[in-house]
Amino acid sequence: MSSPVSTETPVPPGYAAGAPVPWWVKLSVKLALGSLPVPPRAWRALGLRRHSFAADDPTRLVPPLAGLVARANERLGRAERSVLEIGPGAMVRRAPIAAALGLGPILYLDVEDDAPRELEPYRRAAEAAREAGLAPPDLSGCATREEVLAACGARLLIGGPERLAEVPAGSVDLVFSEVALEHVRRDALAPLLAALRRVTAPDGIGLHGVDFHDHLGGALRHLRFSPGFWEGAAVGRAGLYNNRLGLTEMLDAFAEAGFAAAAPHRLVWDSPPLPPGGAHPALHRRPADDRVCYAEIEARPA
Repeated sequence: MSSPVSTETPVPPGYAAGAPVPWWVKLSVKLALGSLPVPPRAWRALGLRRHSFAADDPTRLVPPLAGLVARANERLGRAERSVLEIGPGAMVRRAPIAAALGLGPILYLDVEDDAPRELEPYRRAAEAAREAGLAPPDLSGCATREEVLAACGARLLIGGPERLAEVPAGSVDLVFSEVALEHVRRDALAPLLAALRRVTAPDGIGLHGVDFHDHLGGALRHLRFSPGFWEGAAVGRAGLYNNRLGLTEMLDAFAEAGFAAAAPHRLVWDSPPLPPGGAHPALHRRPADDRVCYAEIEARPA
């Protein structure tokens, strides 16, 4: 396996700033909406609380997935076949592209079913693959989402780490996630990583993009809150939850699960945008972690 080159890049101005609305207004509105008895899928149908904001962007279909596969091939020194994506949300629509790239079996694990149920998104993805010179599966005879996934050699697992018990040990070449691990609750992260270690091939790899900023304004304002509030039901219902682990803590969690993990590329702040008074003391933050806005983590079985 090749080793990645370590790089740090300054956070671009306005990165992940979101709508030009005061942060406290965004927080209040999210908490208020979360208190209403409305199912998450209904909010997302209205364009709110979406997990995959760029899922409808055609430029997010073939190039990012093809680039990820190429990166994994380079790191592994071979072509991978079996893949597992954690927290794909609406990006399950890329199943025809994954199949066209020669991947399979293709597994998706998510805590709730946010994959499109209508067929058009999968057909658009297949067309994007064809336009890129790939040969996706023929979906013309598919009448349901389940038939589409079956044609792609893909399977959607809804639930927590326990669903990975259905996956044979050491059978997955590539595990990846795109800004998903920071949303795993603190007490669920260790079981998830242990399950990923079990299913990852001995020479397999995990590639994970992780955001460490708050998801309302791209800074670190969420670090001011006590664990009693942030880990409570209100934040979870509002779709705001971020486990607030720093990069060092995240890498430590991978190590405890049996991975050798590193962060070869990071977006960093020169001056961390901490809230007034800094992070809540109960978080026991390491100062070096406050500089990291985003990181790419590579994890291999130790």
